[in-house]
Amino acid sequence: MIKKRINTFLDYLSEVEQNRNDNYQIHLFRGQSYSQPLLPSIARVNPHFDTTKIEIRMLEDLKRRSPLLVAKPPASDWQWLVLAQHFRLKTRLLDWASNPLVALWFACSNEYVLDRDSYVYELSANEEMLVDLTQAESPFSNTKTRILRPTLNNERILAQSGWFTAHKFSRSRNRFIELEARKEERFKIVEIEIPAESKKNILKMLSNLGVNYRTIYPDVEGLCLHLNWKYQSEIPQTG
Repeated sequence: MIKKRINTFLDYLSEVEQNRNDNYQIHLFRGQSYSQPLLPSIARVNPHFDTTKIEIRMLEDLKRRSPLLVAKPPASDWQWLVLAQHFRLKTRLLDWASNPLVALWFACSNEYVLDRDSYVYELSANEEMLVDLTQAESPFSNTKTRILRPTLNNERILAQSGWFTAHKFSRSRNRFIELEARKEERFKIVEIEIPAESKKNILKMLSNLGVNYRTIYPDVEGLCLHLNWKYQSEIPQTG
């Protein structure tokens, strides 16, 4: 994995442009408040535990118990997995965005860790890594980690330019393998470090460009969170 460090918003834009490689057709970005392995939520506590059977049971349970909660049931297990990920079920999907500004916002926006450096990961990949949804394969039968381009049927997916990597448990190595640890020519990963002292200014620049809580979460919750952020300088921060 290539590691870079920026200091300003303009540095970030320049870095993203420099990293762009026309040998790859897909360019995705993931923002994290702190450095941690690029693993899906289901695998972070213990990557050596094969969760496949449990995930299948969880998804079946979700289907059974959600008819009154889901207006239009997803048409495939891949779509069910995206829905589950959206509502915070632990899955083998890892969130990415096709918009680098969205990823930068996610990296910087956690108000509880503004004093820590944050990170954006840039994934460049070939289209051969895409999940072929026409094959109707199960998400749990993948032989390789793939990229999922979801159906745009969810407001937050649209607002966040959402994509996913779909990870698999490697039986040959007996673990879920961190994306950054893979040594394959099909993709490359760049880590961009954002220093803590730059994050507040970056968030202001992003909001000026229309990337903030209100646009990332296009609902009343997002608007309220945006107003919290907008007026935070006028509200006492300590008791």
